[in-house]
Amino acid sequence: MRLATPLAIAAVTAALLAGCGSSDDGTETGASAPPADSSAPAGAAAESCATHDSGTRGLRATGLDCGVARHLMNEWAASEGCASPAGSSRSSCSLGPYRCLATATDRGLAVSCARSGQSVAFTVKRG
Repeated sequence: MRLATPLAIAAVTAALLAGCGSSDDGTETGASAPPADSSAPAGAAAESCATHDSGTRGLRATGLDCGVARHLMNEWAASEGCASPAGSSRSSCSLGPYRCLATATDRGLAVSCARSGQSVAFTVKRG
C-alpha cells in the first residue's frame, strides 16, 4: 500500500505533464507589416528604398518617404562632421533635427539617423 500512493501520484503527474505540450505545427501566424492605409504608428514598418549609389546599400526609411531618406543619406555622406575618424569603430553627428550614429561592421559602416517618429538606416561599403 505504501508503494501504491507514490505510484498513483507519479502517474497523475506524468499524465498532467503529457498534456502540457505545444500544439505548434511550425507555421507562422504572427503579425506582419500593417497595410499602407493603416493608422499604425511610425516605426511599425520600414520601407526599403533604392539608393541610386553603388557605394551604399540597404537604405530603409521609417516614418518618411524614400526621397527624404535618400536626401538625408547623401547629406550624411557629404558632411565632413559625419566622417568617421581613422581607426574608430563608432562615430556620430547631427544633421538638422536628425542624430546619426555610425558603427564599423564587417560589411562596411552601418549608419542610422533618427528623430522622433522617423528613422533612416543604410550601409556604406568599405573603401
